[in-house]
Amino acid sequence: MSQIKKILLVSLMVLFITYTVTADRRAQLSNLAQGLEQQATRLAQSNYEHFKGWNQTISDQEQAVLFESEAFASSCRLFLKLTSEQSGYFRSGYLRTSLFNAFIFLTNAFDELNKEMQKAGVMPYEMRDIKRTLERMDYEFSYWPAPDNLAYLHQKYVKARNASVYMIERKGPGKYILHAFKNLESIFRFNYDLNRGKDPWKYLDEVPYDTLNKMEEGPMIDRSFEGLLVIENSTRPNRSVYLIERGKKRGITSPRVLERYGGWSKVFEIPAEIIAAYQEGEPIR
Repeated sequence: MSQIKKILLVSLMVLFITYTVTADRRAQLSNLAQGLEQQATRLAQSNYEHFKGWNQTISDQEQAVLFESEAFASSCRLFLKLTSEQSGYFRSGYLRTSLFNAFIFLTNAFDELNKEMQKAGVMPYEMRDIKRTLERMDYEFSYWPAPDNLAYLHQKYVKARNASVYMIERKGPGKYILHAFKNLESIFRFNYDLNRGKDPWKYLDEVPYDTLNKMEEGPMIDRSFEGLLVIENSTRPNRSVYLIERGKKRGITSPRVLERYGGWSKVFEIPAEIIAAYQEGEPIR
């Protein structure tokens, strides 16, 4: 078999696997959407029955609950329709928006209902069950690669037009925020904290600017290697090991000293420019 045929065969296999995974995810989402639509319909009917007999009157707040209940049930019916195999809505680029964007509209409708129900002092068990279903749907989306699917980008890094690096974090079903990193050191320390090793750029994704604009910014991530052992991440011989202490780098002078601090397993490899930013401190002897 020629090299070109092998490449074509591998490409076809990758496309087939991708299609199969996507189809399975779509089917699972459709099943969850069907259950969600049933939950929302029951909730709307339950709210109607709950309020209709109170002194033959209904307050504006109770009225708001009824209308938001029906609006959410209607949103669930539409979302279920969009997940069907016949709609094609889940395919990337098929329409001007994606299925995950539709999910965001769905979760916004739930948030509006939840807000009005809290104002009315009514919080039935159905609301808890509905939120759990939405969380399961969000989880399914996290395995669905797409440039505008925020669920797939949870805890990944993205770069904005101004070259700032951000981390995307999930705050609830369909709700994601951006955290800017203060500096390069914060990126590497955060990546180690997630047990991802010494190369955070493996988790850097290119994301359309419009997708970033959908998210609000959360608190900045400001972390350092204070109190930790570090070494330059390179193959250069005779690299020094330092202890970062009180904002200074203190050189480790011997293997015996290094063992006192836990040995090589406690040493973090980081870019030379991070180490260079620290002032020299007293060597540790």
